[in-house]
Amino acid sequence: MRRTTICRSSQALLTALVAAPLLVTALAAQDTTHVDTTRVDTTRVEGAQGQIPTSHVVARGETLWSIAQMYYGDPLLWPEIYRLNTAVVEDPHWIYPGEELLLAPATTLAQAPTDTATTVPQGNAADTVHADTVKARADTVAAPVDTTPVDTTLVEPPPPPAVAETYQTIFDRARPRSAEIRDILSANNSATFHPVRRGEYYSAGWLTENQNLPWAKALGNTARPAILELAEHTSAGVFEEIAIEPPRHASYHVGDSLLVARLDRDEVGWGQVVVPLGVGRVTSVQPRQILAQVVMQFGRIHDGHLALPLEPYKDPGNVRPTPVAQGLEARLVDSRDQHPLVGVQQIYFIDKGRADGVTPGDVFEIYRPAAGDPRSASEEVRVQLLIVHTREHSASGLVVGVANPDVTRGMPVRLVKKMPS
Repeated sequence: MRRTTICRSSQALLTALVAAPLLVTALAAQDTTHVDTTRVDTTRVEGAQGQIPTSHVVARGETLWSIAQMYYGDPLLWPEIYRLNTAVVEDPHWIYPGEELLLAPATTLAQAPTDTATTVPQGNAADTVHADTVKARADTVAAPVDTTPVDTTLVEPPPPPAVAETYQTIFDRARPRSAEIRDILSANNSATFHPVRRGEYYSAGWLTENQNLPWAKALGNTARPAILELAEHTSAGVFEEIAIEPPRHASYHVGDSLLVARLDRDEVGWGQVVVPLGVGRVTSVQPRQILAQVVMQFGRIHDGHLALPLEPYKDPGNVRPTPVAQGLEARLVDSRDQHPLVGVQQIYFIDKGRADGVTPGDVFEIYRPAAGDPRSASEEVRVQLLIVHTREHSASGLVVGVANPDVTRGMPVRLVKKMPS
């Protein structure tokens, strides 16, 4: 018997020829006028019933551009996400994993209608048979995802409420440096202000103005309750006890305060210069002496120094001196300590006091006036003084500012800031 052999290529060609009519029939049966609404659009993430989630946690590699594409279907809507998250995102070019970003509410974007009968463009006959098939399938399958072009018209939401500043922990974003500086300045402005402090008032020193004052004599420090006289030259410190010989007909009581000082020199026309060394409080009164405990110390206290009942300190309060124009004119008497001016905290005396209206807290300037010659130098302010102690006709000023240390006795002084009366 003769056998006919068909090659493999001929067999493949024959199979293709037989399948071609079936393929044409299948293609002719596909409905090309309807878009399959059951296919899920993976470029946009939506919640239940087509609503956008209220927030999104940033993952590694994401940008505002990609998040806008994911939720809004249009990457060009990324400014809307940035506008809603200005409290979290400082620079829209930099977002970090773990940050929670607010998204537009569910009503922010207008949603396309979900009725499948309206998805057929107008002007074309709708395939009602296929529409019934889709409706039947929708009864058993989850709601189809709308693949029609998204209407990007935005419904402008109300502006977000202002973010109130709250206490920041180490886990929160660091506060800007400018905010920290504002807090520091605000704290300094509200701090309690004292124009003259108690220690400055008692340690300043002053001029006796040729008055005969009831000085007592310091005998020295002691550890025993009573010592008539100390032959050795000893010194006393804070909380140590000193013996004082009161003047004749003087009356001291327990609890009285005494200023321990030394008389430095005679100032022509102004009496003696008093340099305070400390403050003592009377603890015991004996027939020929009294004992006092040192409660404040400004210098070395030893036998031979003097003591005087302490002048009471009047706290001027928390007020500040106010600038004045053409204030009181005075003259510089001299410095308390006989050495050149090298910085602040030194004491100078002026020839105006309580009788002229000078009070602790006033501010004076020592200046060199301008000469009448146009070729000479103009007026120059050299030192600023804060008045810390006043007598009847003189006052003690604490140096608080030095522009030029070249000051001499007799230079003019003027009031530039005055304490409220």
